[in-house]
Amino acid sequence: MKLWVISEEVVARFGNELGACGIELVVCSTDAIQEGANGFLLTKESDGKLLQERMQQLETEPWLALVYGSDVPYDWANTLCTQYEHTGKYEVIRMALLTRERALLGGEPDGRWMRFLCRQLARYSLVTMVCGMREVDEALRQLPRYLAWKEQFYIELGASCDEKGISLLQVSRALGMDKRIGHGWLYPSRQDSSLIVRWLEKECRLVLQKANIQRIVLWGEDSLWEQMSSDWLAEKDVAMYTGEDKPIPNKRMMRWTLHDSWQDAVKDADLLVIGNAAGTTIAELPLSELVSRMKHSYVIDAAACFPVQEAQSYFQAYRAIGENTNVWE
Repeated sequence: MKLWVISEEVVARFGNELGACGIELVVCSTDAIQEGANGFLLTKESDGKLLQERMQQLETEPWLALVYGSDVPYDWANTLCTQYEHTGKYEVIRMALLTRERALLGGEPDGRWMRFLCRQLARYSLVTMVCGMREVDEALRQLPRYLAWKEQFYIELGASCDEKGISLLQVSRALGMDKRIGHGWLYPSRQDSSLIVRWLEKECRLVLQKANIQRIVLWGEDSLWEQMSSDWLAEKDVAMYTGEDKPIPNKRMMRWTLHDSWQDAVKDADLLVIGNAAGTTIAELPLSELVSRMKHSYVIDAAACFPVQEAQSYFQAYRAIGENTNVWE
């Protein structure tokens, strides 16, 4: 299916994730309705003007007005529905992707476009839940809070596992056997990384006290390192690998080197600090190859990328959340 959008910016932001659902985004023409389009994708209140401008050009057959995105104003989709329901020209649906496999659809359960969207997403292997528009907004509002609470619980559980000498990974898997809890305790798309940052700083400061560390590699998204105090990195040779070729936005990082390949980043490194594995392939790397490129194979891992026994057999020291494998002493 094809949906109009108001700008190329919207295509750049949502084109790939919606394309994976079989939804093509096209910037709307100023002259006439795009042939073959099914409706409009609305992502913010200003997009509502698009509906008003195109209202007179529409035929009697209802078009789809798909309200999409996590930062859409609360209850805006419901307001649009109330505003345009008397015209009969639009079916407003609130949509949100929770993961690559699951979607929320808010609107009229028996609506023509609602039934079409459910079938469309099913063809692309997405499970959908149909509910009210306000319920979608509320779920999106509460989800980050829930995930943050869940992550804090597992961070605290990891500290308890350290004290008792037991494995957080195994405990979390046992808890995850209850489907109400789930296995996804490492939350990769967090909005607030303060807990992970504090854990990484504490562990890194400890290893700097115990070992001769000169070259440090930070592996993970640059947004994570922006939240971290850099005083412990002073006078160190710091390399970054984000998995993407893009500039470092934070000025204090200008003296750090950004690498396009992980091989160059870890070359002759003393300490590898893994913040997250998003957009990278670190969990798939042969540990022997990783170790061979490092000068000293000290690794602090906040993403639990490697099996502990395998990591201990390859690295000089390996530390993951809830896995007290330190040999700094």
